[in-house]
Amino acid sequence: MSGAYDGVRVLDASGGIAGAMAAMYLADQGADVVRLLSPGRGPLDGGPGALCWDRNKWLCALDRTTPAGAAQLRRLLAAADVLVVDGTPDDLDRDGLDPDGVRAAHPDLIHLWLPLLAPAAPWGRLPADPLLADAVSSASGEHGSYDGHPLALVTPIAAYGQAILGATAAAAALLGRDGAGRDGAGRGDAARGDAARGGAGRGRAVLVSGLHATAAMQAASLTDAEGIIRASQPGGGGSSPNYRLYRCSDDRWLYLGALTEPLFLTALDVLDLFEVLTMPGVDGSMLNMLRPGVGAPVVERFAARFAERPLAHWERLLTDAGVPNAPAQTRDEWWAGEVVASNGMRRVHVHPELGPVEIPGDPIRLSRTPGTFSHLPGAQAFVDAAAVWTDPRPAAGGEEPAAAVAGEPAAPLAGLRVLDLGSFVAGPFGSTLLADYGAEVIKVEGPGGDPYRIYTVSFLAFHKGQDDIVVDLKTPEGRETFHDLVRSADVLLDNVRPGVRERIGTDHATLAAINPRLVRGTVTAWGTGNPLSATPAFDPLLQARSGLITAQGGAGAPCQSAMLVHDIGTGSLVAFGILAALYARRRDGLGQEVVTTMVNSSVMMQAGEFVRHAGRPAPAVGGHEYVGDTAVHRLHPCKEGWVAVAATTPEHAAALVAALDLADVGREAGVGGEAGAVALLRAPAAGPAADRITAALAGLTSAEAADLLAAAGVPAAPVLDRGGFLTDPWFAAAGILTRIDEPDVGPCTVVRRYADWSGNPVEITAAAPPPGAGTRRILAGLGYSDSRIAELLAAGAVREHPAP
Repeated sequence: MSGAYDGVRVLDASGGIAGAMAAMYLADQGADVVRLLSPGRGPLDGGPGALCWDRNKWLCALDRTTPAGAAQLRRLLAAADVLVVDGTPDDLDRDGLDPDGVRAAHPDLIHLWLPLLAPAAPWGRLPADPLLADAVSSASGEHGSYDGHPLALVTPIAAYGQAILGATAAAAALLGRDGAGRDGAGRGDAARGDAARGGAGRGRAVLVSGLHATAAMQAASLTDAEGIIRASQPGGGGSSPNYRLYRCSDDRWLYLGALTEPLFLTALDVLDLFEVLTMPGVDGSMLNMLRPGVGAPVVERFAARFAERPLAHWERLLTDAGVPNAPAQTRDEWWAGEVVASNGMRRVHVHPELGPVEIPGDPIRLSRTPGTFSHLPGAQAFVDAAAVWTDPRPAAGGEEPAAAVAGEPAAPLAGLRVLDLGSFVAGPFGSTLLADYGAEVIKVEGPGGDPYRIYTVSFLAFHKGQDDIVVDLKTPEGRETFHDLVRSADVLLDNVRPGVRERIGTDHATLAAINPRLVRGTVTAWGTGNPLSATPAFDPLLQARSGLITAQGGAGAPCQSAMLVHDIGTGSLVAFGILAALYARRRDGLGQEVVTTMVNSSVMMQAGEFVRHAGRPAPAVGGHEYVGDTAVHRLHPCKEGWVAVAATTPEHAAALVAALDLADVGREAGVGGEAGAVALLRAPAAGPAADRITAALAGLTSAEAADLLAAAGVPAAPVLDRGGFLTDPWFAAAGILTRIDEPDVGPCTVVRRYADWSGNPVEITAAAPPPGAGTRRILAGLGYSDSRIAELLAAGAVREHPAP
C-alpha cells in the first residue's frame, strides 16, 4: 500500500530547520513535497542537516521577486494542499504568503506558519536566531546551570520540537479538511462523525511558533499555582537528589532516575543511604527534598556515595534493582550503538557527490502504510517549477466531505474518540495534542492509577480537559467493558514496556480483531531487540545516553536541560503518526498500529548533529557554563538579569560598537589582525572583547540593554526565567498561557494550547479529572444500564470518583 499521504501536495517555502523538517515528516509518509530555494542556493547550503530534512523532496529554484516567478508561485499555491512558511509577518506580507491573503485566494489550502518567535510585538520581528528564541522563551533562563546563570543552548532543541508539532498540526488540518474515514461504526452518534467538524473540504491557517514548542517542553514546569513546591536546586546536573547526575570515582557521570517514591526507596537500599530520610526537613518524604534548603545536603550525601565507586559498579547495581539510570555518553557513542541501530534510526544512503551518508531513519512505523525513502537532496533532485504539478490537485478521496457550515470550521479533530492508557508524560502528551486539536480523550486507568498523579500540577499540564474511567483489566468483566470502549474508539494510545500489552490483552492484534478501524499508538522507551528494551526510562535518561547533555557541557561537566525534550518529542511523534494512520483509513476503513520510541525522538531532536559523511565538520558543542559562540553572539550579564545579543553581520557589529561607545574594541579583540567592528564577529565568547561589552552593559537592566541595542539595530532580547515567562506581557499577547481551576490546588496557570488555529479552536477550561470521574457517564454512553453499571462497580471491574 502507498504512504499515508500519497497524493498530498506540500509546498515548502520555509527557510529554517522547523519548516523544512515539518515538511520532511509529511514527505516520509508519502506526501509529494516541493521545496522552494532562492536562485543560487545549493541543496546543502543549509548545512549537513539538510541531508536529513530535505530528503524525499523535489527542489525548485524560484525567484519570487520576478513577475514570472510570482506567477509560478501562484500556480503552485493553487495546486498545493499544504503551504509551509516560517518568515516574520513582514516577510510573508512581502512575498504574498500571509495567511489571510493565501486563504482568501486558495480556501482549500492549509497554511502552516512556523516562525521561531511568535509574531506578536515586541520580539516577533527579530531574526530567527535560536539564541534569541531560547532567551525569551525561558529555555536559557531555566536551563540547568552549575553556577546558577542562564545558558545558551548549543543544540537547536526548540526548532526540532517545533518541526514535529508543526507536522502534527498540518496532519490534523488535513484530517479536518478531508475527513477521518468514519462510516458510522462506533457509538453511531451522528454529531460525533465527520459531519460534526463542519470544516471537511476546507483549508485553514495554523500557527505553531518556537514558543509553542518550548512551552510544550516546559509544560510541567510552567504550570503554576499558589503554594506548590518547586525544586530549589536545579543546577546543571538535575532538579532534585533522586533525579540528577552524579560523578563516579572514574570521573564518568551517571544519571539517577528515581522519579517516584518506590523507585527512590529502592535506590536508597542500593546506595545504603536510608539515613537521608531522617535528615532535617526530609522527614521521611521524597517530596520534601524539593523544599528550599532541604535538598542540597541530600545531594551532597548522594554525591559522596557515588564518588566512592566507578560508574559500571553503580550502573549494574541500580539496573539489577530496577532503578532507572543512564551513563552520560557522547553523540558518537549513541549514534554508533546497538540501541539506535535496532530501532532503524541509523540509515546509510549513497549521495551522488558526497558518497555514503548516514542520516536518521523514519522515526514513525505505520504497520500498513509504512513510510518510504526515495532520494537525498542534491543536483538530481532539482526540477523546473513550470513542470511541477501541472495537473489539477487530486481530490481527497475517501468518504464524501461533509457540507460546510456557515462561518469558520470547527476544531480539526472534533468527533474523534481517543483512549489514553498511558502514564507519566511521553505517551499522554500524544493524547494531549489530540485533545488540543479537538478530539475527545478518555484516560483509562487501572485501580492503581497513573503514578504521575503525585505531581498534581504537572499532571494537570498533560491531562486538562480529558475524561477518565477506571477499569480493572485483570477481571473478566473489566476486560469485557474495556472491549466495548475499544469498539467505540478511533484511537488507543499507551506507553508501557514491551510484553505488557500482550500480557493484558491490549496488543494491536487483539484490539484490531475487536475493532478493525482502530488506530493503535504504541510508545516504548528503548524499542525491542536491544539490551535496554525491558528497562524503564524517563526523559533525562535519554538526554544522558543520546549525548545531548555531554554536547551542552563540552569539555566541562555534562549539563542537563530542564525541558522534557524527549517526552514531548515522543508524544508529538506518535500523535503525528496516529493522524497519518487516520488519514490513510479514509481509503479502506482499516486502522493500523503506529509505533515510535523515545530512542527515535532522541535522534530526531539532534537530527542535524547526527548526520555523518566524509569531510563533514564536527557538530557544535558547548562548554562549562556555555553562554554563546562569539563576543557578540552570546548572553551577557546586566545589572539585573541577562541579555541575549545576536549580532551576526558587519552592520550589527558596527551598530553595537556605536551604541555602546566601543570604537576601539575591534582592535582590542586581536582577531586576525583586523581592526574595527567586523573583528567582533569572530571574537571569542570569553576574552577581552566580550569583557568590554559586558562592562558596557553592567549598568543597565536586561530590559534596558535590549531596548538600547534594538533601537540601534542590534538583535537583542532579555533572557527570561520562568517567572518572567509567566508574567511578561508579550506572552499574554501571544496567548501561550491561560488559567484553569484545579479542585485540589486552586487557580493554576497552564499552557493554553500548542497551536493557534483559524476558525474555532478548542479552548480547554476543565482541569485534569480525578480517577474514575467519568466512569458512570462513559458507560452510560456505551449503552450500559444503571443496573449493569452498579453490578460492575460492586464487582470492582470498574470504579468511579467519588467512590460510593
